[in-house]
Amino acid sequence: MKHPQFKCNGCNRKTEFLWLDQWDTPDGFKVYQCMDCGCVGVKNIAEALSIPDSSITRCDKCGSWQFLGVDCHTCQLIGSK
Repeated sequence: MKHPQFKCNGCNRKTEFLWLDQWDTPDGFKVYQCMDCGCVGVKNIAEALSIPDSSITRCDKCGSWQFLGVDCHTCQLIGSK
C-alpha cells in the first residue's frame, strides 16, 4: 500500500507518512507519523509531495498551499494573532 509523501519536520526527509486517525483535526489537516524516523505531528494535506491535484494551489497573499475555494489556513492563523 502506497502512503502519501511529505517532507518530514523531524528527519527532513521526503518520505511516506502513516495517518493517525484517532485524533480529531480541522478540515484539511491530519495527524501523521513519519515512516522513517517515527516523528509524529500535524500536516496540511495540501502540502503532500506525491499527490498532485488541480484543486490545490498557492495562496496569493502568503504563498502557502491551500485548496481552491477554501480560505487559506495560514492567513487565518496570521490574522488571528
